[in-house]
Parts: sequence; structure tokens; C-alpha cells
Amino acid sequence: MGGVVGGHPGLDPAADRPPVDPREAPPSGLLALYHQLSAELAETNRGVVALHADLDQRSAQLREANEAKTRFLANIGHELRAPVTAILGLVRLLRDPGSDPLTADQREQLALLEGSASDLLTLVNELLDLAKAESGRLEPRWGTVNLPSVFGALRGTMQSISHSLGMAGSVTARPGTTRAGVEVVVEEPDGLPPLRTDESMLAQVLRNLMTNAIKFTPRGEVRLAARPVGDDRIAFTVSDTGIGIPAAEHERIFEEFYQVPGAGQAGMPGTGLGLPYARRLVTLLGGELTLTSAVGEGSAFTVTLPLTPPEPA
Repeated sequence: MGGVVGGHPGLDPAADRPPVDPREAPPSGLLALYHQLSAELAETNRGVVALHADLDQRSAQLREANEAKTRFLANIGHELRAPVTAILGLVRLLRDPGSDPLTADQREQLALLEGSASDLLTLVNELLDLAKAESGRLEPRWGTVNLPSVFGALRGTMQSISHSLGMAGSVTARPGTTRAGVEVVVEEPDGLPPLRTDESMLAQVLRNLMTNAIKFTPRGEVRLAARPVGDDRIAFTVSDTGIGIPAAEHERIFEEFYQVPGAGQAGMPGTGLGLPYARRLVTLLGGELTLTSAVGEGSAFTVTLPLTPPEPA
């Protein structure tokens, strides 16, 4: 006999309720945690996707800015090279022995004009070199390097630069007696294994480093030496007894147009492009350019290159 519910014997109110769908049932504690974590993961994924999109956009903007800078440098370089070259040609024509005699004041003014135009032409050429390197159009020409020839040419170039700066020192192949000014020593590259790299790029890097060292060495010595490193590399070191570089500036000097504040240069100003360009060339050759320096103790720039060209990326 059934019970009495609500005054009606034999009736069960639960029998009149529709069945409960388990999917609509309140989740248990574990299921609730699962749903919460899933929601948080979905939100995190949306954030990651948005971050990637933002990074892609910023990367594209940086590429566009870098390409615009490269085009600007190249255009400026080409626009300036022609008039500067014309100025230098005219100055040399006026100073030619076959031209009309010049007064002492005229000769002095022409010398000043020639020096300024030469400095500007150096800047223009470095701008063009840098633009070419940044555009990816600079490709090494691999070959076996004649190091004695490269070092011999550097002696002649450094002798000319030394005279243009009014240095009383000398350029030698061996240590000598230091006189007033700066002595530039280009050691003989003896006992080195064969090196396959781009000879022109290597010469330009070493020339830039030595010229830079001479500018910042009021007295003492600038030296170029080469030595083997292990079985597969050669290190070229340009050292000087100059003013040195603060540790905080060691990376910044490889930035374009950057110059150490307050650093004194002997004879001619720099452009702030020589070192950045040198590092780019060394990277193209598969090597590295490093610096060791301290204020008042001079500097040493070392170019380490592999004996054979690096494998294409």
C-alpha cells in the first residue's frame, strides 16, 4: 500500500518531473576546475596570438625603417660624391705647378678646402659602403690571401696617413726607436697557415682599425700583428698605446655615427662609421671583431677569421 503524499494516497510528485540532462547538471568540483582552466588557457592563447600579431607588425615596421635608412644613405652618398669630387679636382688643378702662381694666403685657403673636401669624401664613401653592406648586396670574393702583400700595402698607406696628420714617427716592419709622435709597426706575417677569405675586405678592415688607432694615439705606438689561433683560425690584432676606451662604451662604439664623448682625436675627426662597417665586413667573412681596452692603457682590436670560407647559411 502506497504512502500518502500531499493528501493523495499512492501519488509520488517526483514521477511527474522531467528527467535531468547530465550535461546540464551543476558540475562537480573537479569538472568546475577543468572548465576554469580551459577558459584561462583559451584567454592566454588569445593573448599570445595578439602578441605575435603585434610583434609581426613591429618587425615589418622595423624592416621598412631599416630599408628606408639604407636607401637614404645610398641616395645621400651618390648625391654628394659628384660635387665633392669636383671640388677636389678644382683644388688640385689650382695647385698644379702649371697654373698661375698663388699667394701664401691662397695656398693656405686651398689646403684648408682640400682637407675639408677630403674628409667629406671619406664620409660619403663610408656612407655608400655601409648602405651596400646593409642592403645585402655586398658579397665576399673568396680567394687565397697574399698576407705579405696586404701588410706591405698597409705600411705604405699608414705612412701616408701619418704624414697627413703631421706625425713625426715612422712606419716599420719591426720594433724601432720611438721618436716624437707615433711609431706605426706592421709586423711581418710569418709562419701563418694559408688563409682563404676576401683580401680586399680584410685589407679594408685592417686599414680602418689602424687609421682609427692612429687618430686616438697622441704618442707611442700603433701595431699590427697576426698569429694562428688553434688549427683553423688566424687573429689580426691592432693595438695602440692611446687614450683607451671606457668599458661602458665598448659596444656603443660599434653603433653607427656614435663617438665616445670627450675623446680626443689627433689631426682629423672621425665619422662614426668606420668601426660599424668593419664589424659588418668581419661578420660577412665569418669572423668576429672584439675589443680589449681601458682608459689610459690603450686599446686592442682583434679580428679573428676562419682559414676557410664559412658554409653558406
